[in-house]
Parts: sequence; structure tokens; C-alpha cells
Amino acid sequence: MYLITLIIYFIILSFFGLALSKKNIDFDSYFFGKRKLGVFLIFFTVTASWFGGASTIATIDDAYKKGFESIWLIGIPTILTIFIFVLISKKIREIHFVSLPIFLNKYYGKLVSSFASFLIFFYMIVLAASQFVAWGKFVSIFIEENYEVTVITGAIIVILYSYLGGYISVVLTDGLQFFLLTLSIIYLILSLKNNIHYIQPSDLNIFSNIQYNMLMAISFTLAWLISPIIWQRISSANTKKSSKRGLIISIIAFSILYILIIVIAICLRKFPANSNFFSNIIKNSLPLSGSILVFIGIGAAIMSTADSAINIGALTLVKDVFNLKDKKNIILFSKISTLISGTFAVLIALEFNSIIKTLGLASEIMAEGLFIPGMYALFFKKRKPFAALLSIILGGGFSIIVFINAYGLKLPIPEWPYSLPYGLSLSLIGFLIGYFIDKKTKNNL
Repeated sequence: MYLITLIIYFIILSFFGLALSKKNIDFDSYFFGKRKLGVFLIFFTVTASWFGGASTIATIDDAYKKGFESIWLIGIPTILTIFIFVLISKKIREIHFVSLPIFLNKYYGKLVSSFASFLIFFYMIVLAASQFVAWGKFVSIFIEENYEVTVITGAIIVILYSYLGGYISVVLTDGLQFFLLTLSIIYLILSLKNNIHYIQPSDLNIFSNIQYNMLMAISFTLAWLISPIIWQRISSANTKKSSKRGLIISIIAFSILYILIIVIAICLRKFPANSNFFSNIIKNSLPLSGSILVFIGIGAAIMSTADSAINIGALTLVKDVFNLKDKKNIILFSKISTLISGTFAVLIALEFNSIIKTLGLASEIMAEGLFIPGMYALFFKKRKPFAALLSIILGGGFSIIVFINAYGLKLPIPEWPYSLPYGLSLSLIGFLIGYFIDKKTKNNL
């Protein structure tokens, strides 16, 4: 029954893609929806694209054991990040954002832009991979297939409707997926309300293990602030007010959703913890209709984050890596880039099986490689090309080493998130050294 439901859902999403494919006539329509999104479309796509596998499955796994301390996992960095975006959304709209490397190219030159393109593409495929990991762990129990088959199946669904419809398909399916996710969370709360007594006083101590939680939250916040996903959403709004209001509504929604997810996790303590316990509980302890609703709702949350990452990965390939200017074939190239991004994400997902670890490694790439030069370019106008180059090489290079180390290289360096202070320090040192070199070079001219 679950497989049949998944196939029907797949057909609906594919229909969205096919129906909207005719609207994609150029680059701006395929990747920005012609910049005509209103308040609620911005709200839907921001909330759905952010509330994915880590926000649901990983948070439930963590909160089952730790209670409200798990708000640090994804909740606090998400709300903090969106709040900061509300404050800087005007700045982002003023630059008429197309891609982060194009923006950086204006201030730092082509070499910095090329390094940034590589890091962003790498980040996006690892981010998408983290969602495919979540999909594989969650869905495999329901369709009774192994992890690898489940990952590939989910990837095919996401890649196909993203391939067909582009950004506007992602946005509109985000609306549907957010609706399904909300229904499933409400259903779970109502079904488990009698287990609320499992909340213990110790569950309210959110400052336990504060060093790890703070480093993790900082890593996610810095990465997401420089991630092109929300920059794209802000730039695709029809007005400045629409983008800001959409973000504010998202903050309210996130605050409610994360608290409800943690409450659900605590109420699940009635059931014993085991491997994939959340999937097993949903499948075996709920009525079939409710089980199917939650299955699709959580699956939709995962898809809505994966499709956004793949779409930005494709944008980066088209505009920044390959710098394609053939307007006649731009849609074809964009679709091919979508396939490439999705394929790389699947390959990474097949190697990792930890949602948070994969997401953390992805965030480290952006936080250490691009946050400092990216924020400098947004708020300061003086060109400092050597500063940005050294910052990206040192910070971004360190993050890549940490990522490779996670594959089994086993160098004597800290794992994420304890590696974050080292990478950020290298990025800052590189920027400062380059800043003074730039300044001295300018004075000597």
C-alpha cells in the first residue's frame, strides 16, 4: 500500500513538472520563476525547503533521548538564520541576485568566483545527499527495500519533477509538501496526546552539552546565511515587502513546528527505541490511513529540501561553472545540470548513512569557505580580491580536508563540529593577511 501511495504521489509531482515546463522559456523563469512570487509562495517555499530530513527524522531521533535540548540541532540555527535574513533581505534584493559567484566576481574577480562556484556546487550536492540519506532511512521500512534501492528511488522522483518544471515546480510542490507535512504533524500530536506525561523536568534543560550544541548551531547558521537557497527565494519575490513578510511568517511557522516535533519525539517514548524506530512506530502502531498520511508528510518534507538543493546545484553549474550563454539551449543545459547535480548527490548518499553528519559536513564547506568573503562583499564596497582568495583557499580547503577525512582518511584533525573554530580561524586569518596585502598593493600603485 505504501509503494502504491508513493507511486501516486510521484505521478502528482511529475504532473506539476510537466504542467509547468511550458512556462520555462529562459534562465530567469527556470531558476527564479520570473521573480514574481508573492508573500505566501515565499513563505511556503522557504519553510518547506528548510524543514527537511534533519528537521524531522534527525530531530525526532535526538529529542527522543534529549528532550528540548534538541532545539539546538536544527531549530535554533534555522530561526536565527531566517531572522537575520529578514534584516538583510533589502541588501540582497538591491544586488539583483543571480548567483553567489557572479556577485563575488564583481568584488573579487574571476579566480575567487571560480573557487566559490566549486564550493557552492559541492555544498549543494552534499546538502541534497543528506536528504537522500534521510529518505533512505525513513522510507526503506515502509516499502521494504534496502537503503540503496530506496535512496535511488527517492532521487529519481525528486530529480524528475525538478528536471521538468525548474524553480517554479519546486516552489509549487513545496506548497503541497508543506501542507502534507503540517497535516501529518497535527495528526501525530492528536494521536500521541495521551503520552504527554513522558515529558520530564530534565527534558527542559536546553543548556546541556552546550559546547557541542553551540558549535553545531554556529556552523549551520553561518553556512545557511551564505547559502544561495534563501538568497534565491528573496530575489524571486515580486517586491521587497513580499520577501520580508514571507520570511517573518516562516519564523513563526518554524517556531511552532520545531516545538511540536520535539513534543512528538518525547511522546514516542512509550515505544522502545531501536533502529529506524520512528518509521517502525508509524508503520506498525498507527491506523493505516494515519500511517500513510505521516509517511507521505515526512517524505514530502525530505523531498522539498532535496529539490531546492538540486535546483541551486544546477544553477551553479549553468551560470558559474560552465558559464553557459547560449540562450537558445539554456533550458536544455539547465535540465542536464539538474540531472548531474542529482546524480552526484545520490553517489554521496550511498556512502554516508548519517543525516546530521552529512548535513554538518555540507555546512562546514560554506561556513569556512565563503561566509567571511561573502558577508564582506555584501556590506562593504572596497575590492579585496587577494583577501577573499586566501580566505576561500584556507577556510574552504580545510573544510574539504575535513570532508575527505570523514571518508576514512584519518588525519589527526578534529571532526565536525569541533573542526569549525579551526576552519573559521584559517578563513579569517587568510582574509586579514590578504586584506593588508591588497591595501599595500593599492598604495604602491
